[in-house]
Amino acid sequence: MQKILILSTYPAPYRFELFESFTKDFQVDVFFETSVGDKRDERWFLQGKYYLLEEESGRKKFLEACKNLQSYSLVAFYEYSTKESRKLIAKCKREKVPYAINCDGVILPHKKNFLKDIVKRWLLSSATAYMASGKHAKEYFLRYGADENKIFIHTFSTLRATDILQKPLDSQEKFGLRQKLGLPTDKKIAIAVGRFIPLKRYDYLLKEWKKIDDNCCLLLIGGGEELEKYKEIIRENGLNNVILEPFHPPVELYEYYKAADALIHPTSYDVWGLVINEGMAKGLPVVVSDTCVAGLELIQDGENGYLFPMGKEDIALEKLLKIISDETSLQKMAEESLKTIRDYTIENMAKTHIEIFKKVLQ
Repeated sequence: MQKILILSTYPAPYRFELFESFTKDFQVDVFFETSVGDKRDERWFLQGKYYLLEEESGRKKFLEACKNLQSYSLVAFYEYSTKESRKLIAKCKREKVPYAINCDGVILPHKKNFLKDIVKRWLLSSATAYMASGKHAKEYFLRYGADENKIFIHTFSTLRATDILQKPLDSQEKFGLRQKLGLPTDKKIAIAVGRFIPLKRYDYLLKEWKKIDDNCCLLLIGGGEELEKYKEIIRENGLNNVILEPFHPPVELYEYYKAADALIHPTSYDVWGLVINEGMAKGLPVVVSDTCVAGLELIQDGENGYLFPMGKEDIALEKLLKIISDETSLQKMAEESLKTIRDYTIENMAKTHIEIFKKVLQ
């Protein structure tokens, strides 16, 4: 059985499932650089499996793997911009060991940085294969010298096939779910999910929310450093139609998605934005900023939601009201969301990655 070395940043749950699926076809040694990261709630990360470079035993195993790098048929990088990954790519290049680079998503910068571009081109251009989450990741690889024939497109998701609804919930089902969760049963509910940090722009969304009638409620889920700031905005603006919820694990979170009517995501920048996948999987139309890659890849204006210019929360709310004010349109968009997201599963992502590895290793 051929050996693959995998290097990634932190143990996100979907990474665990993806890498575990490889073990049926390959012998894999998986290394995570840190146990947590990205300012996420620690409960989101999985622990106790594979190797952590921040632990002595994991570091020792990693150094041993690097010393015997040629025993691996392929090295797969699920993050290439860290110090450890750059060093390992350089070693792969020196020892002529095949390596593949994955990109979950990216928006190309308008301005080029000469020195950074040279480094990126040096790191990327010699890869044996490139795994891109969509057209934006493909364009990124091409900018930095990738051979187009070596770029493979894969779906990117945290979802299992069983996580995706077969059809949107009807009003009676939502009513029962809202009663169970203690949510308003007589209002439309827009849900926003993410860490309470400046990047997500929820403070701007809350300031605009005072323009929304009480017949629509904002359910904001995530928790984080800006919680007190959000509470102050709510007090200052007398917002009676906003509910703040802390972090919830996926099983609980999915229930809140199903109870809502639409998802709103005003982020200033997401390299992907997996909450878009999650909301769509529960039959939600999506209103998302044009600096979220998942929105750019998955949302078709007027069909399953709307894109809006980042920083224009007033436009976002106009789009949201357009969706929730027309029950027929809302239902149609919900169905389109499910249709669009149907193939975005961990199972399909794993299948594509395994096919790529097999092709590269032939």
